[in-house]
Amino acid sequence: MAALDLSEMQIEAMKEVGNIGAGHAATALSDMLNEPVAIGTPSVEILPFSQLASRVSRKGHPVSAVHMHVHGEAPCQIVVLFEKEQAISFVSIFTGAGGDVADEIVESTIKEVGNIIGGAYLTALTSLTGITLIASVPTLSTGTAEDAFLALMDVPADQDVFYVQTGFEKDRPVISGEFILIPEPASIGPLLSVFGL
Repeated sequence: MAALDLSEMQIEAMKEVGNIGAGHAATALSDMLNEPVAIGTPSVEILPFSQLASRVSRKGHPVSAVHMHVHGEAPCQIVVLFEKEQAISFVSIFTGAGGDVADEIVESTIKEVGNIIGGAYLTALTSLTGITLIASVPTLSTGTAEDAFLALMDVPADQDVFYVQTGFEKDRPVISGEFILIPEPASIGPLLSVFGL
């Protein structure tokens, strides 16, 4: 069965992983910018993959999705999702460039920011569980939320996913993104083992 039959304690444990991962991401972004980056309170949900696109839909606004396969003791997939318009606007913050920026620089920067955020969550999982997790090179897709998940069509519709929504702020909100963890059913045990669950 693809759906994860989680107890309330297990759900709370995975929510705590989301909170810790968001904190790691804020620290990583601070290091990249060499400036303090604050974090808003993350919202963590567990929902079926079939409901994911509608949950993150921006009503026709295109999104940029950074996707990585994760190999190791708890195989999974991760997606870091941004609204495309906002993603382009914060490229100048990370590159220090003003005005028009070449498309390849925009794409590279968005992938790098997504890689940093995704890597921060994986670092949180690794440090908490002691399991080995290795992310693939990130890929970027742009379009509607439905388009963004086309690469994940091998995921069963009833597969539960972990959806973390948060915002990172410098002097003003600069990033509002979603982190999505899609574990294989056999991976949930190693992910929760640190909590004794």
